[in-house]
Amino acid sequence: MGYGGQRLEEFLNVLASSAPVPGGGSVAALAGALGASLLTMVGEITMGKKKPEDKTPIEEALKALEPMRGRFTELIDEDAASFEKVMAAFKLAKEDESQQQARKAAIEEATIGAAAAPLETARTAVAALEAGAALAEHGSRSAVSDVACGALCLEVSARAAGYNIRINLAGIENADERARFEGGLAEIEKKLAELARVRERAEERLG
Repeated sequence: MGYGGQRLEEFLNVLASSAPVPGGGSVAALAGALGASLLTMVGEITMGKKKPEDKTPIEEALKALEPMRGRFTELIDEDAASFEKVMAAFKLAKEDESQQQARKAAIEEATIGAAAAPLETARTAVAALEAGAALAEHGSRSAVSDVACGALCLEVSARAAGYNIRINLAGIENADERARFEGGLAEIEKKLAELARVRERAEERLG
């Protein structure tokens, strides 16, 4: 069983231990799963209260959010696994030039993978926020605080994932790969600034 399938208490105990995984990247994915789940809950509550002609934006939001919850759960494990590969690469033999070159290549490949997992987490969080806009505007008034909480969780997910991308960038030598991740980070930051309106709209309705 992976970390994503553990009971919450078990996961937290491992997280609080000296074990290097799971770490911040997995927590970023967990925050995303929590945020997407909260927004889904609001959608389900709202569907029971809306007239048929008013359900379309909520149905579309729910359709978009459903696969994201599962993807976030997968990313909890994928992030941990990617860092385990980095640690394994650093433990490779380096007694001669051939081994040193092989080790260097393995570290580079593993570090790129360790940046790729949080990049997907951040992009998934942004997509979930985009879906949540309809819930901030049309979600049940009685659950608008949950929209705000869910949106905040997704913002945290994306920003926490960004920290994990940045720390891995320092270990990537390939200029094209560095540029790809830097561009991805810049895009995420731009979208997060725009999507703050989702939480802010929920806060307005909250009063």
